[in-house]
Amino acid sequence: MQQHSVLLFNSAIKSEKTRKLYIMYVNGFKDHFIIKSFDDLITIEPKKIQEMLENFVMYENQQGHSFGYINGKLSALRLFFGMNDVVALNWLKLRKMLPEKLKLTGDKPYQTKHIQLILKNTLNQKFRCIIHIMSASGIRIGAFEELKLKHIQDMPNGCKSVLVYDDDKSEYTTFIHHEAVEALDEYLAYRTRLGEIITPDSWVIPSDSDSKKPVSTASITTQMNRFARQNLVQDKKRGRYEIQACHGFRKRFDTILKSNHNVNISLAEKMMGHSITVPLDNVYFKPAIDQLFDEYQKAIPELIIDDKYRLEEELKKKDEKISELNKKDNEIDMLKQTILEIKNNMLDLQNKIKS
Repeated sequence: MQQHSVLLFNSAIKSEKTRKLYIMYVNGFKDHFIIKSFDDLITIEPKKIQEMLENFVMYENQQGHSFGYINGKLSALRLFFGMNDVVALNWLKLRKMLPEKLKLTGDKPYQTKHIQLILKNTLNQKFRCIIHIMSASGIRIGAFEELKLKHIQDMPNGCKSVLVYDDDKSEYTTFIHHEAVEALDEYLAYRTRLGEIITPDSWVIPSDSDSKKPVSTASITTQMNRFARQNLVQDKKRGRYEIQACHGFRKRFDTILKSNHNVNISLAEKMMGHSITVPLDNVYFKPAIDQLFDEYQKAIPELIIDDKYRLEEELKKKDEKISELNKKDNEIDMLKQTILEIKNNMLDLQNKIKS
């Protein structure tokens, strides 16, 4: 049976991911001071808890942890004590004790050459598929825990739409191009050969131990960190690499879309799942999927990873331009012919009138 203090704490948290993280933070605080249980923690006098919190923040500072990391722990502890009526605590004082905010590290996107290098040295079918989907769609790593095959639907030109966070207030649609679709098909064929029965309700990326369960974010992150660190030489700044192993794919997607002057910024934000960048966009702006896809297709040549696919895409674009020019030439020829016919008819008419 769960402790009453934890039940109250959990009742205030709507997100399962946040719940797990906050419990871990409060548990870490409890263990730091060798307290037996969560219920025991709230029986301590508020003055003593204040002292413990101050010592805890100073300890975290000494460990060199960042403002955001320590602040996240304080947020969890504030909610825990607040939900258990321990309210006589000076949180303003604790926030003033946090370290200075520093310039963000790990804020650079992958370049295409980086992803090419990782894929060159990654034979694992599952992670090749993950890398291609993240690169082509810009989805967050955590989205795979909710993504099923029924959320991926056919679109023109060999592409597919991806419905992210289905039936959630954060739901949005993005896309994957033909290169990523091929990687997904190869991974599904591999799973079929292993005996898995693939259905629309199958997870896009299942757990290795049980295909009926989705892969965990922690599992993907750990493995992706290993792939990235083995293949990329990066300098560390304040304990972090310049390119985040997972989020670097999303930053590349965002950078490519917004660097393309032909792509509508509001529609690019929609494909990123951003809801507050443009005020009230999430409430009033509801573009059709075809409208989003039109914008996505403008960025495909830059999103493609393999030079072979990029060359195919460029040739396709050139063929389309040539076809469009030929069509215009034909239209011009037809117009010239029509004008000539009109002139001849007018001359015939004039001759008849004279005669």
